[in-house]
Amino acid sequence: MIGDRMMAAAMILAAVCAACQGRSADADSAGAAGLETRPHDATSRSRDGATAQGRSEWRTQLMWPDDCEEAFQASHAGDASGVRVVPLGPDVFLVEVTCAAGSYQPSAIRFKLTGDGTDVRGVPLSFPTYTSDDGRELRLSPELEVWGESVVTPEANEIAILSVGRQTADCGVWARYSLAGDQPTLVAAAARLQCPTAPGPPAAISRSAPPPGWAAIPRRE
Repeated sequence: MIGDRMMAAAMILAAVCAACQGRSADADSAGAAGLETRPHDATSRSRDGATAQGRSEWRTQLMWPDDCEEAFQASHAGDASGVRVVPLGPDVFLVEVTCAAGSYQPSAIRFKLTGDGTDVRGVPLSFPTYTSDDGRELRLSPELEVWGESVVTPEANEIAILSVGRQTADCGVWARYSLAGDQPTLVAAAARLQCPTAPGPPAAISRSAPPPGWAAIPRRE
C-alpha cells in the first residue's frame, strides 16, 4: 500500500514536471500566486525527492522562494532532500519542504498536490499562524513559511505544528489545522507565552492535544 501511494506521488510529480519544463529560471522567485501549477500530461520520468538532486527537481516544479532555498542550502547537512511527501487521500498529497534547519526547530513551506497524474494542481499552503514578539501578546497572520515541528494525521486530514520559543522547548505555540479545504483552517491552538525562569519539562508534539498546562487560545471567527 505504501509503495502504491509513493508511486502515485511520483506520477503526480512527473505530471508537474512535464508541465513546467518550458518555464524560465526566473520563475523560481515568483510569489505565492505564481506557484500554482496546472499541468496537462504526465510524460516526464518520476521524481522521488529522496536526495539533494531530488530536491532540485522538486523545486523546478513547485518553485518555492529563493529565501527558503538559500536558508536550506546554508543550514542543512548531508544529502537529505528536505522534502517529505505525505498521502492525504486518493490523488491528494501534502509536500513539506524544509527551509531553514534552525538551531532548535526547522521552518518549512508546504504544498497540496491534487490530481490523478494527468491533470494535477499544486498549491502553496498559507497557515494562520500565532506568533508573539514580546512574550505577552499574540499576533495571528497568514504565513507560507512556518517554524516548528509537525505531525500529520492523514486519516483526519489534519496537521499539528509545535513552534517552541527556545531550545528547552518549554514554551511556545501549538496549533492544529484541517487540510480538507483548498487552504488550511485553524481548528485549535494553545500557547505558553512567557517562558519560565527555570527551564521546565520540554513539550512534546501531539496530533490532537496541546502540551499539558498550555492555555487554549480562543477561536477567532
